[in-house]
Amino acid sequence: MSRFKQPLNLECLALHKLGDWISQQAELQMKIFNEVAQKDSSSAHLALEKAVVNLRCYMEYNVPWMLHDLLLAETIRALAELLENIKKSFGFRAMDRIVSRMNVVVKMTEVMLTKYVTFVSVGEVPKILRTVFFSKLNLLTGLVYLNLGSLSGGWKTADLEESIIQSLKELHFLKYLVLNYDCTDNILKCIVQNCKSIEKLDISDSISITNASVDIIVQLKLLKSIQLYRTFVSLEGFSKLLLDCKFLEDIGRCDNIGKVLEYITIIEPERSQFNLKVYVSRYAVANHLQLAVQMCPFIRNMTVFHNTLQSDLMALIGLQDLRELKLLSCDFYADSVKQVLQVKGCNISSLHLEHVDQIDLNALMYISQMCPLLESFTIYNCTLIQHTSLFTKKLEILPFRNLKRLTCVATCTNEHLLFLLENCLNVEFIHIGTAVQFTDEFILKILNKNPLIYLKELRIMQSDFLTMISVERIIQSCISLKVLVELESWSLLTETDREHLRNYIKINNFNVDTSPLRRYDM
Repeated sequence: MSRFKQPLNLECLALHKLGDWISQQAELQMKIFNEVAQKDSSSAHLALEKAVVNLRCYMEYNVPWMLHDLLLAETIRALAELLENIKKSFGFRAMDRIVSRMNVVVKMTEVMLTKYVTFVSVGEVPKILRTVFFSKLNLLTGLVYLNLGSLSGGWKTADLEESIIQSLKELHFLKYLVLNYDCTDNILKCIVQNCKSIEKLDISDSISITNASVDIIVQLKLLKSIQLYRTFVSLEGFSKLLLDCKFLEDIGRCDNIGKVLEYITIIEPERSQFNLKVYVSRYAVANHLQLAVQMCPFIRNMTVFHNTLQSDLMALIGLQDLRELKLLSCDFYADSVKQVLQVKGCNISSLHLEHVDQIDLNALMYISQMCPLLESFTIYNCTLIQHTSLFTKKLEILPFRNLKRLTCVATCTNEHLLFLLENCLNVEFIHIGTAVQFTDEFILKILNKNPLIYLKELRIMQSDFLTMISVERIIQSCISLKVLVELESWSLLTETDREHLRNYIKINNFNVDTSPLRRYDM
């Protein structure tokens, strides 16, 4: 892919302009609304409603069905920009005029709530526009994925329940639903009756969810994933889920999963195996890990908090399909992490080490040799130590050649970083935490040995030593770079430097984004 910005294709240009056109229609409707409202407020609202309905029909008939998701995103972008312009134009001098215009803009969001929209994530929508989605979800009859996020955060569950139920009644094609904090048994009953294709359901943090709710959930015959963390579902409830949902692959974080499996062996000893592929627990004794291996032999993603006195990680070698491993609070050597990787590393594609001690340069070398197919490697809140005796054997496998994502939020030395960054020739994403302090000399040394030509995104969270020398060299060397963020936290860079960088990128037509991540907070 070219490192230079390319012209947008005709489809993208058309969608962008169509989003702008809808924004222009909103401006037009503001004028009409204000003129009519001066004589008759109810007539003004009726006229606006009619205009929105006509525009929605126009979009349904004239925009290809497969483009409605993209057009919805463009419409939200254009209307968000219009809202900003309204606020800047009037300030606080004429609040009634601002509110009137904003209400028209919010109403115009309904133009794109068509039966062809399949994907909606409310968290990506400005707050002022979210109310439309909450109240008009019933128009999105073709939805496949719906993420309502935290909704009210549990503060207005009773108030929102009825409107959510009325909306869900129309969403017969829904497969993925996220509804945190505000899910209730009545909502679950509506889902069972009307959304029979549900495969993934996230209702975590909902205090209304109890074991009684499980009796409803198990009626979802196609359910593969359920997230119940921080609800009041207990050991009995999780046991019923595993026993009654034969396609269930993921029950999210369940710290008592070991006890759940123990309980099942007592009440139904003939049920010896389950289809679970994801295991996440912050409490697992040796017996629990052994039960997981015996009763859930298809686990691919294992997250376990290690207790030195109670669990033995060597039990993990019995998992034949293990691909993603996340270990918390253990020692690399003393707790047999090395031995586990020695047996299972050849299949592991993702390794996450969090609060893991005894990681030295030798440990990194062992990981590079034992996990040749590793694509994602995370070292989080660890303190990498100096090695006592260096691994002197010649490395038989070129280190980290398949690595695509590297995250290092840990205290480490330049020696550790050199080994990691010099060898990950094909890495596409690098995230460096605040505990690491790069210098210009170190950056140049890395790029001289490994120019990181496939790197697409670089995040160096904080630096007191990096200057424009490093920035310019990174952009020149990393020819695939698309995202270079967190430059605001580089203390030696001034706003003038960042403005110079933006102009440099623009003049050279580089396809690099240095702007902070957009966060909707309106």
